[in-house]
Amino acid sequence: MASTETYFWSICGVLALLVVLGIFIYAVHRYQMWYGPAKGVSLAEKLIHMPLTPSQFKAAKYFVVVILLFLLQTNFGGLLAHYTVHPGSFWFPIVSTLIPYSWAKTWHLQLAIFWIATTWVASAIYLAPIIGGREPAKQGFLVQLLFVAILVVALGSLFGGVLGIKGYLGDLWFWLGHQGWEYLELGRLWQILLFVGLIAWLVIVYRPVSHHLKLGHKDEFNSLIWFYLFSAILVVAFFGFGLFYDKGTHYTVADYWRWFVVHIWVESIFEFFGVAIISLLLVAMGLASARAALIVAYFTAALTFLSGIIGTAHHYYWYAGPSWWIGWGSIFSSMEPVPLLGLVVRGLKEYQGIREEGKEFPYKWPMYFLVAASFWNFLGAGIYGFMINLPIINYYEHGTYLTMNHGHTALFGTYGVLSIALLLFSWRGMVAKEHWKDGILKLSFWGLNGGLMIMSLVTLLPVGIVQAWVSFKHGLWVARDASFFERTFVVFIGNIRVIPDLVIIVLGVLPLAYFLITTYPRLKPVQIKEGESVWQRLGIEL
Repeated sequence: MASTETYFWSICGVLALLVVLGIFIYAVHRYQMWYGPAKGVSLAEKLIHMPLTPSQFKAAKYFVVVILLFLLQTNFGGLLAHYTVHPGSFWFPIVSTLIPYSWAKTWHLQLAIFWIATTWVASAIYLAPIIGGREPAKQGFLVQLLFVAILVVALGSLFGGVLGIKGYLGDLWFWLGHQGWEYLELGRLWQILLFVGLIAWLVIVYRPVSHHLKLGHKDEFNSLIWFYLFSAILVVAFFGFGLFYDKGTHYTVADYWRWFVVHIWVESIFEFFGVAIISLLLVAMGLASARAALIVAYFTAALTFLSGIIGTAHHYYWYAGPSWWIGWGSIFSSMEPVPLLGLVVRGLKEYQGIREEGKEFPYKWPMYFLVAASFWNFLGAGIYGFMINLPIINYYEHGTYLTMNHGHTALFGTYGVLSIALLLFSWRGMVAKEHWKDGILKLSFWGLNGGLMIMSLVTLLPVGIVQAWVSFKHGLWVARDASFFERTFVVFIGNIRVIPDLVIIVLGVLPLAYFLITTYPRLKPVQIKEGESVWQRLGIEL
């Protein structure tokens, strides 16, 4: 039975949401957020005609790798869903014999992080010469070197994890194999190399951007660039908290630092980076002024940091943290939907701006994916997150399908869809204009978002509600017992899960993969040399 303390902290969490929401509504109208005039689409029109720099051309192969990783990751997700209902079996027996559940889950989680992170890396490399205005010497070589390093780390960690699971690495399991921590499964050696690679990425991106910063402009666009760089630094830095434990560290300490990565890195720093890159893209596409984008970025980042960092504490129950930490964590986690609501408002305003232009917008589908990311941010991270983080609910549902529903709609719906927006924005500037076809992107857009919506509303959410009900009535141990997943209703829902999985893969990922692979040979030529001004080719002065 829930304690008095649990009720108290849950009520405080609801009140925190209402108070911050009121402040947010006041600030929106007081500072006229999202109502500032846009610059027009002149820069966006210029970008699709601009020839490529050597580093931009070499960044194109990153996106091809991204879509292949994405395709593999979604297929392993479908396999996991099947295993949940039919443990240890598959339609083709060789699959279940070769690939155990732990392998499928490890790759499904790791591949998600890899393809999303690689998209961010590649899109930042593409944007850097445009923002900085110049292609530094040897930039293309460094981009190529980083690409090889990323492949080594990705392949090494993926196959090392498999070897660790199957017990082939002996005492080297921690360094080369599978650490055993969810979301941080990769061996410590690969984890260190990935951290070093991310630092190298910061250096590669900073080299061209520094040219702009050294000009000493005191305008909002310059501040937006600093905001973006700072967010990128934090993305790298907070991943480093996963190195604060080793294989002999006590569970309470190790899981504390793991949640620093899983929760703060994803629910705070990713949000910070997300709003930074969205703001920068909107200015680059001519859909918002730098001043309006900067105001929204500061406001969203402030709320995100406040809610995301302290909000981590609502996970502390699982390693016997003091109960008051759970309460404080719940209060601040309850604030998280507010900045996410702001992103939805922003997305709708951007969509309205496109419609009002009255002409064909060259970045229509990147923009639509940005709007979709804002929607999923609010629904998946905000609504579904708030649904489960209050102590009176969290105590009973942690680790159930409600958590899974929140995870899929927040990670894939928000950061995955945002990554596709970044991919398409970069790809739009890389591919020759005459070879860009929007029709297949429309299919991919509705396949990905429609499939995720079906997965959430038809499969994950209904089972999560039933599972939470069983947990409230009989206890969490009953709701998570194997017998629960053998119930007729759960088995039926698990079997029809194949429908949203196929929609996502066949109508969403495969069309996008086809589009990228067929247009890869149609990239624009490299005509901007090292040391040459990119801005002169664009005909602008940022």
